Amino acid sequence: MVFVTVGAVVASLLATAATAFDGYRFYESVTTRGLYPKQVTVPAGGSYEVYKTEFKAAVAPTDPPKDNKHGPEVTWLAIDIRKKVLDEDSATMVAEPTDLELTDRAGRTWVVELIPGDRPTDRLVVGQEYRIQGVAVVPTEVKDEVELSFRPSSYRSDTPIDDLFKKDSEAVRIDNLVELTFRRR
Repeated sequence: MVFVTVGAVVASLLATAATAFDGYRFYESVTTRGLYPKQVTVPAGGSYEVYKTEFKAAVAPTDPPKDNKHGPEVTWLAIDIRKKVLDEDSATMVAEPTDLELTDRAGRTWVVELIPGDRPTDRLVVGQEYRIQGVAVVPTEVKDEVELSFRPSSYRSDTPIDDLFKKDSEAVRIDNLVELTFRRR
């Protein structure tokens, strides 16, 4: 009788551990999926197609806002991203890019703040170019060398909410992540 009880406890613990481990692996794949994206460098003035969508980007100095409290040691930069859907299959990929940042040659980074736009939130028009704009503040000595990088979002507005929590759903795939870096020269 003792062996049956011990066997049942061990079997129960193994089943619980296996379920917990499987859940943890799913959690880890979703929360750390951004650690290993495919790195793509886009030449200055160029564009790149990902998820059947074309992306272009430009970085240029801009005037600071009137209530600016920074001194001359920093420069305000305007970020201009152009997004054009090339195929009807990608028309519902409406989300803004993520993890936008500027990086200098030393590897230092600065966050890009996006400016709310008036793009559709349900479906984009194929062939129409949409602007995504942002701003960043960087030290003046690196204003001409910083490069923009971001990850185009693979989110689709027509994705059922329940699919976002399913392991095998296209919505949580981790093998299609891309990070774009736009050269300035």
